Amino acid sequence: MDKIENLFNKFIDCVELLQNALNVSFSEALTETFDNLENEQIKVELGAPDKETVVQLSEKYQQLHYEDLSQKAKVQIFTFLTLKAINEDDLDPNQMPTPPVISTIIAMFMQKLLPDQGLTIIDPAIGSGNLLFSVVNQLKNANHSKADFNLFGIDNDEDMLNFADINAHLNGLEIELFNQDALTPWFCSEPDVVVSDLPIGYYPIDENAENFVTKAEKGHSFAHLLFIEQIIKNLAQGGYAFLVVPKDILSGKTGSDFMPWLSEKVYLRAIIELPDNAFQNKFNQKSVLVFQNHGKNAKSSEVFLTKLDTLKKEEDLIKLNVKLNEWYTKNIH
Repeated sequence: MDKIENLFNKFIDCVELLQNALNVSFSEALTETFDNLENEQIKVELGAPDKETVVQLSEKYQQLHYEDLSQKAKVQIFTFLTLKAINEDDLDPNQMPTPPVISTIIAMFMQKLLPDQGLTIIDPAIGSGNLLFSVVNQLKNANHSKADFNLFGIDNDEDMLNFADINAHLNGLEIELFNQDALTPWFCSEPDVVVSDLPIGYYPIDENAENFVTKAEKGHSFAHLLFIEQIIKNLAQGGYAFLVVPKDILSGKTGSDFMPWLSEKVYLRAIIELPDNAFQNKFNQKSVLVFQNHGKNAKSSEVFLTKLDTLKKEEDLIKLNVKLNEWYTKNIH
C-alpha cells in the first residue's frame, strides 16, 4: 500500500503541473495526463503546455515507470485520482465510484442468472465506469458468456465519460459511450442486461418527466424512479437489470407506491439490503435490486431477500453465495 500511496502522490504532481500549465480543471488535466502516458507522448496544442513544462512533465513521467506498472495498479491509481477529481472539482456526488464489494455481489448474481452466451450490457449512469468494468472483469475471469460482451455507457457529464473511456482502456475493454440525458431515447436498443448504480435525487426537467408514469404528482420527480422506468422500457424481453438503488424506494411511503407498480411491470428476482455501515449516513443507505423483464419464457419466482450486516470479511460473501445457490436451485434451475 505504501508503494501505491507513493505513486499516487507522484501522479498528483503530474496532474497538478499540467492543470496549472493549461489552466483547466483537475478532471481535464487527469484525462490529459493518462492520454499522454498511454500514447507515450505529451500533447501540445497552440503552444500549451509550454516547452519548459513539457521538459518538467517528461522528467516526472519517467519517475512513474508507467510502462512497468501492472494493469491492476494503473486502474487502482486512476480510481483514486478520479475520487480526488470529483472532490477537487466539486462534481456531483452521484458520480462517486461504486464500492468494489458491490460489484462482486452483482457479479455473483449475474453468473447465476445470465445465459452463457454473448450479451449486450449497458450502464445508463456510467460515471467513471468502475461498477460496469469491475463486474465485466469478474465475469470474464469466470469465463462467463465466453467473455463475449458488447458494452455501452450513457452519461450526461462529459468529464465522467472521458474518465470512463480511459478506465475502459486501462481495463482492456471496448465500450461505446454516449453523452446524453439517459431519460431521453437510447441509441442502444434492447440490451440484454442493465447494470447501474442509479443517481439519487430530483430530475430537473419536468417537461420530460411528464413522459413517465413514475413522475411526481407535483414538483420535481425522483430521478432514480424515472431511471428504473426507462430501463424497463428499453430492456430486451426477458432481459435482466442489476441496480444499486436507494433503500427507501423498496419500503416506506415511496416503496408503498412504487413497489406494487414495479411488481406488475417485471419479475422481481432479488433484493439485497446492503450493510448500514457501508454508507456515511442513513440517508445514503442502498440496496441491490435485481429484476427480469417479461417475455422470452420468463416467469415469476420466489424473491431472494436478504440483509447483509457486514461485508468486511470474505466469509460474508461466501455465506451470501451459499444462500444464492440454495435459492437458485429451488426457484430458477
